[in-house]
Amino acid sequence: MRFTEPATLGRLKLKNRFFMAPVKTAYGTLDGRVTERHLVYYRNIAKGGAALVIPEPVSVVQTGKEHPKQLTIHLETSVPDLKKIVAILHENGALACLNLNHAGRAANPKATGTAPLAPSALVCPVTGQIPNVLSPMEIEEIIHAFGDAVGRAAAAGFDAVEIQCGHGYLVSQFLSPRTNQREDEYGRDKSLFLKKVFEEVERNRGDLTVLARISVSEFLEGGLMPEDNLPVLKLAEKHGFDAVHCGMGSICDTPPFYYAHMGIPESHQLEALRKVRRMTSLPLIAAGRMADIEKLETLERENLADFAAFGRALVADPALPAKLTEGKTEAIVFCGFCLQGCLANVKNGSGLGCIVNPEIDKVPLNPAGLKGKKAAVIGAGPAGLSAACTLAKQGADVTVFEKTGELGGQFRLAPLAPHKELMRRPLQGLINRARRLVSDIRLNAEPADEDLKAYDFIIAATGSRQRIAGIKNLETQYWMTSLEFFENKKAVKGKRVLIVGAGMVGMEAAEVLVGRGFEVTATKRSNTIANDMEMITKKMMLKRLGKTPRMTIMPETTVLSFEKNGVRVRCREKEKTLPAFNTVIIASGMEPDNSLAVSLKTAGFPVMVIGDANHPADIYAATRAGYETAVSLR
Repeated sequence: MRFTEPATLGRLKLKNRFFMAPVKTAYGTLDGRVTERHLVYYRNIAKGGAALVIPEPVSVVQTGKEHPKQLTIHLETSVPDLKKIVAILHENGALACLNLNHAGRAANPKATGTAPLAPSALVCPVTGQIPNVLSPMEIEEIIHAFGDAVGRAAAAGFDAVEIQCGHGYLVSQFLSPRTNQREDEYGRDKSLFLKKVFEEVERNRGDLTVLARISVSEFLEGGLMPEDNLPVLKLAEKHGFDAVHCGMGSICDTPPFYYAHMGIPESHQLEALRKVRRMTSLPLIAAGRMADIEKLETLERENLADFAAFGRALVADPALPAKLTEGKTEAIVFCGFCLQGCLANVKNGSGLGCIVNPEIDKVPLNPAGLKGKKAAVIGAGPAGLSAACTLAKQGADVTVFEKTGELGGQFRLAPLAPHKELMRRPLQGLINRARRLVSDIRLNAEPADEDLKAYDFIIAATGSRQRIAGIKNLETQYWMTSLEFFENKKAVKGKRVLIVGAGMVGMEAAEVLVGRGFEVTATKRSNTIANDMEMITKKMMLKRLGKTPRMTIMPETTVLSFEKNGVRVRCREKEKTLPAFNTVIIASGMEPDNSLAVSLKTAGFPVMVIGDANHPADIYAATRAGYETAVSLR
């Protein structure tokens, strides 16, 4: 594969053609300072073999910050802080490139302390914020700030800088007729802001290699299309830029494309990339779900890109570039692009994580820390596999007991939901990692008390079971649990289906059924429909379901009883009867399946209960719990 070969980019000599694309971490302090967590994270990333790492984006001025914990470039503390990141990357074999940006209308008032600023007063649909219109003086200040930021990046030791010209941020807001409705010179010549920024970059770059970041398409009616990138490409050529970094989507208008969500189609991106390839002679860096061997082969076969950039894929497995280069593809833990552990935790402020890599922001484990210790892990779902792998990495002798014939627990059901097929990748990666690290995995096996006496540590990760709602006369109905539905243990009968519980699992079942032609009604006691689902995934699902008349969602509705003439419900404090249903699916949450742990504790065994067996939550919480429990043992 050509991407594994050495290359040059500007003045840089690269050991391969794999980059890390900028990924927000929310590891910083509220005043934009670098933390130890950053340094551990970037050390882990750099050790994985990427030739060039582009850390998380920084705003060139305070008004352009996108989230409260974003790093800075414009403060007195910025250069010495960023030097720490550069040093970590260089020490571990990676070159460093800084992404420079101003969020424009996508800026976060909680981070900036002011209303967003943009070319025109058009709301950002994601934030709901209406920006103030930039004055000519404010525009000039931001233009000069880009130049200052380039100089500061050089002072911090970066090898390259990347100018954010796409993705619905400020530069592209000026370029787009949809978001730039000004009548002054910046409206008459929509590339004027870009021209002045690039002039500042050229004036201040020194020996730095310079990249331009674009969206190959915003994938939005009236938005920027591939051909609208021509001003950026031509000006990049004119001002001596070294490459163009091609992402996709808009932060405000098409977040699923911007974040390369698992539910978006691949073909649109490749077709847009083909068009951009024909428009410039500059080298192209392709980003957006690039951690796919077949896709990389397509890029190489069609000569669509000179370099490949991985973002969240390196959070799932930092060693992805090294494994590709060394041909160890079977050892890769592939990202599923679900956004559950990464984007969700950036948004809530807890910081970047991953559903299959709880170690991404942690120092390496001591391989002899538990040498000579024996551990039994009961249950091979996400929590159990995470605990078992973490124990094995510390030198423990680990045995995994799994009562079924398969590894993965309820994680195995995730890829069965519509548009979540890519979740098979992290699931299989987690299973493969366990098989490599743990030599004693016993399927269709439950440990006897006598077996467990030989172990120093016993961890129960027995998962959860469906909580059955207390509905009168449920036994008179043809019903099943959501688990039985997804495991195909029972067939759905008739035409009309009632789903009791419109959380994530209930709504995923609803979408499957609607797709098969059933008429579905989903009830929820509260008004928080699918509140446990990652936000972008939820919005995409609700948009799809909103297009069909076969789906009825009833929030603030409690199913009371099944009667001869229908289903009695209380909806917003008023009782009424719904027509009868042919099949009822119970999806009203989960409860711990901890009976084995209780019996072992009663027998005197010191059992640690983790994951859903302790408290039902999501995959991220499960793998994190397995890791944290395993590293706490001595």
